[in-house]
Amino acid sequence: MATQVNSFVGITWGRMQSQQLVPSMVVDLLLQNQIPALRLRTSGYDISEIFSGTNISLTITLVNNFMWQANRKDLAYTWVNDRVKNPVNKGVNIVDVTVGTEPYSNTFMKEARTDQVVNVIKFIREALDDMGLGYVKTTTSHGMDVLKLTKVPSEADFRDDIKEQMLESLEFFNQTGAPFDLVMFPIHYVNEVLNYTMEFAFFNNKSEFKIQDGKFTYTNVVELMIDSVAWAIRKAGYPNMKIMIGQIGWPTDGYPHANVENAERFYKGFLKFIASNKGTPLKPGPIDVFLHSLSDENLFRTIYGAFQRHWGIYEADGNPKYKIDFSLQDRDIYPTQAKGIVKMPNRWCVFNRNRENMDLVNKNYNFACNIADCTSLEKGASCDGLSDDSKISYAFNVFFQKQKQKVELCDFDGLGEITAENPSTGNCEFPIEILTFQDQAVKDGMILRI
Repeated sequence: MATQVNSFVGITWGRMQSQQLVPSMVVDLLLQNQIPALRLRTSGYDISEIFSGTNISLTITLVNNFMWQANRKDLAYTWVNDRVKNPVNKGVNIVDVTVGTEPYSNTFMKEARTDQVVNVIKFIREALDDMGLGYVKTTTSHGMDVLKLTKVPSEADFRDDIKEQMLESLEFFNQTGAPFDLVMFPIHYVNEVLNYTMEFAFFNNKSEFKIQDGKFTYTNVVELMIDSVAWAIRKAGYPNMKIMIGQIGWPTDGYPHANVENAERFYKGFLKFIASNKGTPLKPGPIDVFLHSLSDENLFRTIYGAFQRHWGIYEADGNPKYKIDFSLQDRDIYPTQAKGIVKMPNRWCVFNRNRENMDLVNKNYNFACNIADCTSLEKGASCDGLSDDSKISYAFNVFFQKQKQKVELCDFDGLGEITAENPSTGNCEFPIEILTFQDQAVKDGMILRI
């Protein structure tokens, strides 16, 4: 096999949205933007065939809550046959299976922790090999919280409570040639873990802040994070193990410094770094990376914060949020807009400003936000500056849109009304959702292929 000389940039795609993009649109977005690889955050069995013949490299995921589907040899064979072999036989280019998502996390994914991941990986690996799919890699993803907290990379090591499982995983990855799959979110690591200046998250760090670790100097957190993991892997006895960035992103709402401007700035510097193929001080050379993620997910069950719904480079309706050049040519361009989008009518549900019974108003406001995504109303978010009445309107509207603009669902005990006048203001957009591929599946009495 030829030695890789250049990094590649793929993207993740989750489908926890009330307005899902048609899968064929996603294929078109990847092709138009020269994105060669996609990581599905599910097994994707219901849509993977749409990638047949595209040559897009596909990574599928067996999520933590469904480990039972492959926790025995016979179950693993069935899972691999259904989710990998059948699509491959139909021309789908599946190259990786990720078993579990941060299974040893004690922060972001702590509610989904599982200790059976290594056994499941081994069962799936055996099934792949027996079915002639030995080229399909098997790994799992790990966040930075598998490490003990340290200030400099050379002191990094795996947490004591998971050390045994991590060493077992590394031994298996080394045997099978699989990479260490690293999930990293610089905005969180700088702000919450290290408590450093946010400038340290950017490659064009405008501050004097830097970290000295022996002969290595770190002026940005990304290289520090990668090398921290590299040191832990080195101490385990595998200095040459490849580290792949399975997810890295910058949210645009619901968190301090989470906005469009900072996301664009981060990606511009990060992708120039990836394009250079120089690697990090401890791990020189090309780095494979999946950007997180293609589009926002307003139905994502947030574990750490509502910002987890706003990782998308695209809005849920297929509109790009900011400039980014996936081709690694550092062009000052917006990515291609999704084609074929059908929006619902230009109408919004707003509060009629009847404040006679504020208990009833608050009850309906809380009801709307418990079901719909009110992230933009949180402190420091894009709609935080709205008046109280406008915040109530925002909540009513996101609920109304999520319910496909059903007129009766803008009642809110007589407190809501429908308007054709856009209530958006400043940076706060009152969304209108799109028709999903499920909504468009039937046209002129015919079932459309999705």
